Amino acid sequence: MPQARTGVKLELSTQSHLLVVGLVGSFFLPLTLLAQSQPELLLTVTRTAAQQSRTPSPYIGSAMALLATFEDAGVLPPEGTPQANSIIKAVIQFQSAFLKSHDPAVQHFFLEAHRAKFGPRAEEIEASFRLTGWSADSFDAVIAAGHTANAWNADGLVEAFREFNIGKLDFDLLAQLYQQSTAALSTQGRTFHEVYAQRRREMPGAKSE
Repeated sequence: MPQARTGVKLELSTQSHLLVVGLVGSFFLPLTLLAQSQPELLLTVTRTAAQQSRTPSPYIGSAMALLATFEDAGVLPPEGTPQANSIIKAVIQFQSAFLKSHDPAVQHFFLEAHRAKFGPRAEEIEASFRLTGWSADSFDAVIAAGHTANAWNADGLVEAFREFNIGKLDFDLLAQLYQQSTAALSTQGRTFHEVYAQRRREMPGAKSE
């Protein structure tokens, strides 16, 4: 039984890797591609990204680690389902928005999220995000900020996120997964941050220390 389970886990991780690579690669494509239906989007960007050696592996690795943490907690839907595809898209596109958007509303949301959560440590965590993408700390800060009163009423924020084909529904999906993951891992005597850190070390772009 354990052997069969390991095989399934490896297969799922490989499929997740391909989807994540494809969606990260989509950031280098015109944003009009994101208006396609979800299955067409996944096929298009996966094929294109396979030919793009410039895809930034640290950002792939951070997204994969986040998805793997959800999977370890038992809250990631089966591969290939519409909900799983939506989660992968949300993980990648929110990361892309915070990395690449020059819109003041997006940058204000991101910066204030870190300042509110981490105070004097905010700059250090923000700098790390820009180099390697999601960390458990950055994800935690963003989720907390999105739940604050009137967070989504900021001028231009919804429109700015819409350019990356994401919105409040996508955020709510990630927030729900974070809450479920935290609770599930807690029953195992582990924290979200611990599991993410372990998974991040296994993924592309991990720091070699």
